[in-house]
Amino acid sequence: MPCRAFYASLVDPKNAAISKLYKQYVLARVTDLRGMDVGHYDFDPDSTLYTFVINADEQILLRYGGRDDASAETYFNDKSLQLALERGLQQFKLAKDEKFEKEPRAPAKTPADYPDIKRDIIDKNKCVHCHNIGSAKTKLAQGAGKLDKQVDLWVYPEVAALGITLDAEKGTVIKKVEKAAKDAGLKAKDEITRLAGKTVLTYGDLQQRLHLVPHDAKLLELTLRRGDAEETVSIKLPDLWRVSKIERRSSTHALEPFPEFWGKPLDDAAKRKLGIKADEFASEVTKFWVKTNAQAAGLQVGDIVLSVDGVTKCDYTDNPVLWIRLNRKAGDTVKVKALRAGKELEFSFNLKARPW
Repeated sequence: MPCRAFYASLVDPKNAAISKLYKQYVLARVTDLRGMDVGHYDFDPDSTLYTFVINADEQILLRYGGRDDASAETYFNDKSLQLALERGLQQFKLAKDEKFEKEPRAPAKTPADYPDIKRDIIDKNKCVHCHNIGSAKTKLAQGAGKLDKQVDLWVYPEVAALGITLDAEKGTVIKKVEKAAKDAGLKAKDEITRLAGKTVLTYGDLQQRLHLVPHDAKLLELTLRRGDAEETVSIKLPDLWRVSKIERRSSTHALEPFPEFWGKPLDDAAKRKLGIKADEFASEVTKFWVKTNAQAAGLQVGDIVLSVDGVTKCDYTDNPVLWIRLNRKAGDTVKVKALRAGKELEFSFNLKARPW
C-alpha cells in the first residue's frame, strides 16, 4: 500500500471510483485523540470530518476537511473526495521521488499536555474528541493570562471573506469572485494552486494556509492556474477578513466570562418585522440550562436582546452573547435591553466566569 490516510468517515461502497482509490491506501479511522501528535497534525478542531493523507515518514501530503459557517458539510461530496484521493497519490509519488515540498515538523504535542484534558478526560479514561482541543487551547492561554480575545480566537478564516466562492466539487477552483478578489483580478474558473507560497490542493489545505497567515498581514499572495498558464496575484486583505461565526466554536465556549444566557441572532426578515435594522443586535434568548444571574434578574426565554451596556451593533458580530464574551470579564455588571411582547425592558446582572 503506497499511502495511508487518517480518515474520519465512510463513503458509499457502491462508488466504484472511490472504492478503487481506497484500495491504494491504508485507512485509519481515529475516534480518540489521546495518542495523537496534535502538534504535527494541527487541524480545525470544530470540523465534523478531517482527513490527513500522509506517507510512511508522516509527511502531510494533503488535507481533506474543514468547514464554513454555513454548514459542516459544504465541501464534502464524492467528487471532491475522489479528487483529493487522486491528488494524494500524486503527492505520494512526488515525495517518493524527493520532489515534494518538505516542511519542518512542528514540536510534538499530545492532548495530555493540556491540563484540562489530562485532568478531566484522560485521567478519567474518557475519549479525547476533536472539539476538546479547541476549548483546551483557550483555557490554557486564558489561565496563563496570555489570551488576546481580539486576535487569538479568529481561527480558520473563510475564503468568502476575500470575495472568493469555491466550486465545492473541484477542490480549489473558483466559482465566483467579488470584492477584494475581484479587485485583485481573480476570475471564475481560476484554480488556486499556491497560497502564501505554499501548495494547496484541497479546501482543507487552503483553509489551513489561511489560518497560518499572520493577523497583521495586509496582502495575500495567490498563485492561480488560468487555462494552461499560471499567474501570481496579491489580494489586499480587508480589515476584518478573519471574522467568522466563532460563537459556534468550542474555543469560544471556553471563554470567560459566561454571558449568563444563550441566544440566537434573528435573521434579517425577522428583524424587519420588529423594525430593527439589519446591522443591529437582535438575539432571541434560547435557553439557560442552569440558574443564571440573567434569569434571576428577570430575563426570559423568548426575549429579544437589543443592546448590552448601550452597544447596539458591532462590526465583527451580530450576536450580543459573543460581544459579552469578547468585551467583558468575570465580575462585571452588564445592563441588557430586551424586547418582550413589543415592550422594551432592561435587566442588570453580574457575570460569572463559568455557567457551572
